Parts: sequence; structure tokens; C-alpha cells
Amino acid sequence: MNVDRNELYRHLTRKYTGMRHDDVHEAVQYAVVVAYETSVLREPPHNLQAYVTTVASRAMSRAITLSRRFVHPERDMYDGWASLEDADSPLITVEAHETNVDAERVITSMPNTYASLLRKHYMEGLPLEQIAKQEGVSPECVRKRHERALKHARKLFL
Repeated sequence: MNVDRNELYRHLTRKYTGMRHDDVHEAVQYAVVVAYETSVLREPPHNLQAYVTTVASRAMSRAITLSRRFVHPERDMYDGWASLEDADSPLITVEAHETNVDAERVITSMPNTYASLLRKHYMEGLPLEQIAKQEGVSPECVRKRHERALKHARKLFL
């Protein structure tokens, strides 16, 4: 079983730039173990490197999902996570905090035209047609900007 771990590390650190190195390392180790178990229990995958990359990417996606659910995951009990029913846990689960942090990070890293459009539409609640009138452009132009801004924002979340 020949897996190029260096290539896998490079791929994951480029794709998931904001993640901790421990999470990347765990995803790589998990992917290698899954590939080994698959090759022993069944027939090995045809393209082992692609299989390991897919498994590691899915593991990173799960890690990202878990990190967005909690504000202080490292302070709690078993494997860094505490039960939500535990009243003594220092865990803080505040949806508004999580949303504000991500929205602020995304909006500050966008071009000004996209950022102002998203602020007006989602934070001030203005419809796209009204934003088009304010800026003196057609509603279709604002819709296209909105699509591009959301596409840009999706790239930043991943």
C-alpha cells in the first residue's frame, strides 16, 4: 500500500486553510487506516491516492462541522466535546456568536462591492430591486453581483 502522505498533507492544507494542523494530521491518519482496512477486508481501491484523498476530505468536512457547532471545544470533557445536557460544562453554544464570527470574517475578506451588497441585502433587509435603484444599475446587474458574492462567500467558508 503506497500512499503519498506529503501530497495528501499539501492538498488538505491548501483546501482547508483555516484548520488546525492537528485536524489535518488526524484526517490523514484516518484516511490511511480506512484505506488499509478496505484493502484487507475487500479488494483494494483502483486509485488508492484518490480514495485516500476523498476519505481525508470527508474527515476534514466533519471536523469543520464540529468546530462550527461549539465555541470552546477544547475546554470540555471526552475528546474535547461535552454533552449539551451537562449543566456544569463551560461550553458555550450560542448560535448568534457563531454566525456573527463567520459573517464578519467572510464580509471583511470580500471586495467592497460584494460586501456592501450583502450587508444591504441580508443585514439591512433591503430587496435587490431597491439596492439596484440606490446604486443606479439594473436589477439584473444586482442579481448577478449577488450570485457572485454568494459564490465568493462559499469559497471562503470551505
